[in-house]
Amino acid sequence: MPQLPMLAFLMTGMNGSIQLTIEEVFGYPHEMSYGGGYGAKGSLTIRSGSFSANAPHYFTTGELYSFYRQLQDCYNRLMGTATLENTERELELQCEFNKFGHVVLTGSFQANPAEKNILHFEIKSDQTQVKDTLSQLKSVYETFGDNKGILR
Repeated sequence: MPQLPMLAFLMTGMNGSIQLTIEEVFGYPHEMSYGGGYGAKGSLTIRSGSFSANAPHYFTTGELYSFYRQLQDCYNRLMGTATLENTERELELQCEFNKFGHVVLTGSFQANPAEKNILHFEIKSDQTQVKDTLSQLKSVYETFGDNKGILR
């Protein structure tokens, strides 16, 4: 079993950050989640301007793998949008790259769908901040594999 907790990713910007850690992984290495990869529970922290959220978060390692592939493509082309959405629809994150090296992170987080508390956020960043994030997501991929896990 991998050493947990593990940093899934940290994206920083001029006015905030978003961080996800992996604290538990379910079914590793034999049982796949319906969302791809393995089911996981972690801690999500979002800071944007004067607003913040810190909550437990359920996701899959496959969702992180898909985000990693999209983010890598946008980073290489310096354009496009990488999207992280979880199957439970609690977190939506878009990272939009432009040709000037800017990256704008936008999205929303709703810890409990039964409540109307939703944090909408926008964090301004640039491509230099993405390199570390890609390295962190690559470590997750190397540990937990792609959408099909590590056993093929």
